[in-house]
Amino acid sequence: MGILKTIHTLDEMKDYLRLNPIDICWYGPKSFDIAELDHIFNIKGILSCYGDNSFNKAIPIISNDKAGLRNKFSIDNLASKLDGENLLDPFIKKFNINSILPYDVSVDLEEYCKNNGIKLFSASDHLKDLLRDKTKIDNVSRAIGLQPIPGIPGVIDDFEFEPLKARFGLPLFLHFAEGAGGTGNYIVDTFAEFERVKKLKTGRKLNVKKYFVGRSSSIDVCVTPNDVVCGALEEMLIGAPPLNTNPTEYVASSWFENNYSKDVRVRISEIGEKIGIYLRDRGFLGFFHPDFLINEQDEIYLTELNMRFGGSCGVYARIQLMNNQIPLMLIHALSFINPSIKYDIKQINRSNLKPLNYGLLNIKNYFGKEVLVNKTFRSGIYKLLNGRLQITKATEFSQLSDTKHIHISSLPHSDENTVVGNGAPICQILTRFPISNSAGQLNEEAKTIIDLVLSEAII
Repeated sequence: MGILKTIHTLDEMKDYLRLNPIDICWYGPKSFDIAELDHIFNIKGILSCYGDNSFNKAIPIISNDKAGLRNKFSIDNLASKLDGENLLDPFIKKFNINSILPYDVSVDLEEYCKNNGIKLFSASDHLKDLLRDKTKIDNVSRAIGLQPIPGIPGVIDDFEFEPLKARFGLPLFLHFAEGAGGTGNYIVDTFAEFERVKKLKTGRKLNVKKYFVGRSSSIDVCVTPNDVVCGALEEMLIGAPPLNTNPTEYVASSWFENNYSKDVRVRISEIGEKIGIYLRDRGFLGFFHPDFLINEQDEIYLTELNMRFGGSCGVYARIQLMNNQIPLMLIHALSFINPSIKYDIKQINRSNLKPLNYGLLNIKNYFGKEVLVNKTFRSGIYKLLNGRLQITKATEFSQLSDTKHIHISSLPHSDENTVVGNGAPICQILTRFPISNSAGQLNEEAKTIIDLVLSEAII
């Protein structure tokens, strides 16, 4: 593809793509992550945990969703399914797929691509595991000049409650190395709670931390051979009822201003750049998703390095396109295709500092039992009318502009009512109105929308 002059704008990127189209097969949790991106990628296939190809029937797909059934299913489960049922190789060959864009990578997927001449747009699984180690996050903080939250790494079996209580006070925050989206975290107040977790997680590595009160946030960051590109500040809502009662699990994202000062946004972007340089020095290229806590004094603490796309990556890519920004997902892919490309990094990172008026609510089944989703409740844009939801003729994300409308996606698409297992996603809701308050909790408007959607979706 040759050497290219520095790319400054989305229009320049589109000009490049017209001459150099990018073929991909998306490998990730949701097929919707790649929906409406078929004008910047040539999507030749989808391998996903959830969803379908109803947004583009021409795209072949393998999904764990079945007619009338959606069960909880992780990206690791997807890897096992493709391998165990021998689904990957026939799919790749039948549809002439030559490159895979993965949400995250596995050893088996790496090995398959290496042996079959398939381009994999990802750093190696081994390198990612080394860099994402939660027990070493404080070392990363110190390396970039950031103060870590007081804590101590180790194996849970080696710790006792009373010495930890004396050192850090209560409650204790147990941050285990395993578990995505906050599912591996525990907040404990008593000896009995600590012993229960200790028994449950025996042999597991963790960081025992002083419990820290702050607002959770993140940014998407892409490391290229020449640059570090940082996205917009994303406030992450953690354990916010009624979406979830787990106080440590991610449930929603907001790109609104949310009382984050420009100074905080600039500093987080600068920290993202420093982390990106730190990772590139260790051989890493591509997308990562660091998590932060910000206290009332606007002090910023790094809590985790997710060495993969963020859970909101597909939504954020479309938000970037709507705001005439170059999607980081695209920059990620190009980092592996044409490493000679350079970007006007100051202009792009400066543009990405501004708040974006979108909110994302992830609706999962946390009712402790199976639920039945109504087949007549479909994805699309709905308006709020007299305390009810009314579907409009608009269906695409790009058509969402009214603050009184919402975009519902990722619903099971079936001609029959769908059983959704406990812990499995029901749908996503995108808003153009704020969903959080100044304390990083769901506001009343968001709670009302959630109740309305659940009342319509569940039989």
